[in-house]
Amino acid sequence: MAVELYFFQPLGTNSGRVFLALLEKGVPFLERELDGLAFEHLRPEYLAINPRGQVPALIHDGRPLTEGAPICEYIDEAFGGPPLRPAGLEERCNMRGWCRYLDVDLGRAVMMIHWNRIVPAFVGARSREEVQSIIARVPDPDRRRAWRRAYLQETTPEELAESRRRIEAGSGRIEQALARTPWLAGAAFSLADIDLLSFYAFLAKWSPEFVNERATPRTMDWIGRMEERPAVRELRARSRIPQRPPMLERAVATASA
Repeated sequence: MAVELYFFQPLGTNSGRVFLALLEKGVPFLERELDGLAFEHLRPEYLAINPRGQVPALIHDGRPLTEGAPICEYIDEAFGGPPLRPAGLEERCNMRGWCRYLDVDLGRAVMMIHWNRIVPAFVGARSREEVQSIIARVPDPDRRRAWRRAYLQETTPEELAESRRRIEAGSGRIEQALARTPWLAGAAFSLADIDLLSFYAFLAKWSPEFVNERATPRTMDWIGRMEERPAVRELRARSRIPQRPPMLERAVATASA
């Protein structure tokens, strides 16, 4: 059964969660890395696979699958290996609730803050006209709008403050969940933990004001246990920072400080 994964480097957020799900299941796959800095995901050959121009995309026996959360559940159901979803219906429902929350609520708040740091540097020294032309090619209107607002720095202080509020509230909610059970959705490791690692755990380095030993000790313990998992170690070993313009290097260094 031929499996191909189209993804961005470094392996984080949507690309990272699907990559990690494949590693956790032990599924061999062909790596189809797209160069985000060259906007390869907006080229016709990739749009033929995913018309929304987003990564990741999984090809299984010639059939394309898109959208990270459904792909991860598909991987768990289609292939052998350790289960990534709880056996019980209640815990499985809880897992899906966490995955959705991390994807469409907390994850968006996190990305609003970090996109506003990264996107202007990500486009590098391109002219305003060239950047506007690239953004106009983004098929999804919501993603196109987010790119344009981040590039033009149109996100208001009130919106950023609301994102910070949501992150603080979400951090407390995660800490409470990990006080009750060792893994986010219950007694067993699941896709909820993969999503938490992908969409939130990097805040311990990028935004330690939210995730730290004093404010979120259980989350920090969970991060330590996640980083010891063999699949996560392999993910880290296979993740790399692509060649980036100096402006982007400075933005990442500033965000990491």
